[in-house]
Amino acid sequence: MGRKGLKCLLFVLVIFGGTYLTLSMVYKLGTLATIIAGLVLSVLGVGFLFSSISVTGRARRAYYGIFSGLFLWGVLGEVIERLGILAIADWQMFPILAFFTFLIVLFGIKKYLPEGLMFSLGHFNAIWFLHFIMINEFELMSRTSWVTYVSCALFFLLAIFFGVKMTRAENISKNMAYSLALLLTSWTVLEYLWGWRILPGPWMIH
Repeated sequence: MGRKGLKCLLFVLVIFGGTYLTLSMVYKLGTLATIIAGLVLSVLGVGFLFSSISVTGRARRAYYGIFSGLFLWGVLGEVIERLGILAIADWQMFPILAFFTFLIVLFGIKKYLPEGLMFSLGHFNAIWFLHFIMINEFELMSRTSWVTYVSCALFFLLAIFFGVKMTRAENISKNMAYSLALLLTSWTVLEYLWGWRILPGPWMIH
């Protein structure tokens, strides 16, 4: 399963990184381009969401769900904030984030929703949750607060944990879920390094 998980991680990473870089460049083109990008991402997000429910094959449902969650985050977490409409990573959004996270965990445990839909909502929630932590640490405590270093270390350890779990997963759905978790925690570590300006990153494009 380790090889399949790595394949999933690399495939999603390409789409994940490509979306991030594309939005960074679109923002430089102005408001109209940003709105168009948001509309495109909305169509992709909703389209992949419905496809994740109807498509056959567990791996395909998972991929469609993963990409749906990513594109929906691109709209609701990136474009909407860029346009000054709403910043869902703001600390005041914590009650909504906490309630949404509770529902995702509950639905995941009880298996109330189709697997593809859970991948979509779970991916969206995970990005939101991780981004919320990092952004608010930087904004409320400063980029060089000791808390940011502790958090980065914890995410690094989580990435290792998810990597081990990915190699030992007994089915494709768990394998892909752990692969996605490995990607997101690793990406969060990378964002901390970008935030500290230790590594050059997409922030240079803005």
